[in-house]
Amino acid sequence: MSNNIITEKDIEEKLAEKFHGNCKNLIERKLHRSINKDCYEDVGSILYSLDGSPPKGYALVIPEIRLVNFYDTKGKQFDSLYCTEVLELQDL
Repeated sequence: MSNNIITEKDIEEKLAEKFHGNCKNLIERKLHRSINKDCYEDVGSILYSLDGSPPKGYALVIPEIRLVNFYDTKGKQFDSLYCTEVLELQDL
C-alpha cells in the first residue's frame, strides 16, 4: 500500500468547496486544529474545523491508521482518504 500525503491547505480547500462550491472568500476562512492525546500521551486524533458559527465542516485525522474523514456542517461524512498522512502532522 502506498501512502498519500495531503496538506492542511488541502483540507481547508476541501471543506470550503463542500460548504459553498468554489467560492473564493470561504477558502480564506481559518482552519482550526485540535490535537487529542490518547491514554499514553501519544497523538490519538486530530480534529480540524473550518471557521464559522457553526463550523463549516470538519475533518478527523487518525494518524495511527493513516485515515482522514471529512464531515459536512451537519456531521454527515462525505469523504474518506485511506493510507493518507497530513504533511504538517508527520513530526508529531
